[in-house]
Amino acid sequence: MKRPLRWLFSIIIALPLLLVTAAWAVLGYSPVYLYNAPSVATGIGAKLACSMRYVMAQNPQQAAADIKIYSPILALLDYHYDDEQRRVRASLAGYERTASWQEGIGCYLDYAGFTERQRLHWPQAEAVVADWPQGYQVNTIKPELQSKLAAMLAEDNALGHDTRALLVVHKGQVVAEAYAPGYTERSLFLGWSMAKSITGLMIGQLQMQGKLEVTETGLFPQWQDGRSSISIEQLLHMTDGLAYDEIYDPGATAPAMLFQHPSAAAYMLSLPLRDEPGRHYRYSSGSTVLLNQLVQQRTAANNAAAVEHLAEHFFRPLGMQRMVYETDAAGLLMGSSYLYATARDWAKVGQLMLNGGEINGTRIVTEGWIQRALQPNGSDNKRDFGYQWWLNKATDKPRWPDLPGNVFAAQGNREQRVLVMPDQNIVIVRLGWSPDKYRDNKNFVEIASWF
Repeated sequence: MKRPLRWLFSIIIALPLLLVTAAWAVLGYSPVYLYNAPSVATGIGAKLACSMRYVMAQNPQQAAADIKIYSPILALLDYHYDDEQRRVRASLAGYERTASWQEGIGCYLDYAGFTERQRLHWPQAEAVVADWPQGYQVNTIKPELQSKLAAMLAEDNALGHDTRALLVVHKGQVVAEAYAPGYTERSLFLGWSMAKSITGLMIGQLQMQGKLEVTETGLFPQWQDGRSSISIEQLLHMTDGLAYDEIYDPGATAPAMLFQHPSAAAYMLSLPLRDEPGRHYRYSSGSTVLLNQLVQQRTAANNAAAVEHLAEHFFRPLGMQRMVYETDAAGLLMGSSYLYATARDWAKVGQLMLNGGEINGTRIVTEGWIQRALQPNGSDNKRDFGYQWWLNKATDKPRWPDLPGNVFAAQGNREQRVLVMPDQNIVIVRLGWSPDKYRDNKNFVEIASWF
């Protein structure tokens, strides 16, 4: 092709993207936003659509509806599903990206030259036939409570909260569970940042095994400057001081880590310090990514061995056998965001905490770890975050003002909850896709009043 014709062909191909970019510029978006928007938008679309289709078993229409809730730009995406290869392509004005599914590992974005994920294997085994929490058999439902919980879920959805599962455990037994149409006790739900709380527990197991101490510093060879003073505990508390912001605008650090770099840990390791470590709390999925990097490094010599070890020695004793834990393209378990499990499995995490670190006859973490995990952090601005768990009354403004002060929870985007009430011996799981803040204080007070 002659050079003028090649130039003209390139302009024609790029024209739709240029027109969309020009329209966004008129609306006041910055050049950095505009430069990154196509990559971020198609990355979000391909990744989530792949997981929703091939991990969560949602139909394409539901997946598109769930994705576009994050930004009007995402409503402009076109999707192509290759059900034979289990791959999804998302495109926007001529820019496209793909995400692929892998047996036992789930989905992640495709990056040329990154094949580490293909070496990973999640050991598959038949679910244990046993009563919850060791297995999945539930014969302890209380009909009156079941009716109340079903009515609560129906009211949630009449109010637009899009609750898809509610489950209540009392004194170690599942006493009620309710599901929206299309979801059952076998459905996998994305926990989003509830995975962070599990990452904290994996760090705790390593400490119990003598493989690390939370006071350790000098964590990574890439940190030969002030970052060498960052401790594991500061990563757990998100007081590490790294220049990361949990903002999802194109061009910001959060979408860059999750949707524009094949190795989330390598991206985080490149960021400089912004604050003195230990002084300032700043919510950070990136802090958890670094914790997962430590987990895999301290567990085994390579990612494949680490993933198999964690599957066999952390998740299987916990009783979580119907789950998918996705990795990035470099083979790192994405403990900040991408763990899918049933409502009954999410409840097992809460029961482990309620039991002081033991479940199904196995000690996962020490009781001392649980106690430390639920202590306020030492930051000067926000103390109600422990070792990747949210605390109710570490400040003058409780998170759940009408619940006891020692209540704590794992929380995730779109209002996911695993809430633990130690005094009442209750675990509550709420899963869904809320467009706005969930009415958890009201509902959880009502549930507590049933006992």
